Amino acid sequence: MSAVIISTNPAYTHGLTTVQIISRLVDVNTRLERTSAAVATASSGFSGTPGTQFEIGNPPAEGETPPVVIANLFGVQASATPGEQGSAYAFALNRLHELWGPFWTEARPFIEQLDNGA
Repeated sequence: MSAVIISTNPAYTHGLTTVQIISRLVDVNTRLERTSAAVATASSGFSGTPGTQFEIGNPPAEGETPPVVIANLFGVQASATPGEQGSAYAFALNRLHELWGPFWTEARPFIEQLDNGA
């Protein structure tokens, strides 16, 4: 398939919208792959409570001992049950990645066709 060159001149509203959609789809794919790889890396060899590798601690209530906050780049807010929210995060992200794969495989030739020749 040959690439379709689409003007991004604001006068061509739908052309500009098409280019933005395609750009965002490519960005979503790239970010999803990177985040999924980060989840896999963080989980590899992790021996603590499952899910806690993605969680950050909540501030303690007055009079409570501060929780141990493990620095991570995921930022999932912990609940009262350690690992609960982190496990939910990992499950949702992994399912999204799983379901995105077949979509991306089928859609990629058309996305590339509309990717302004890039």
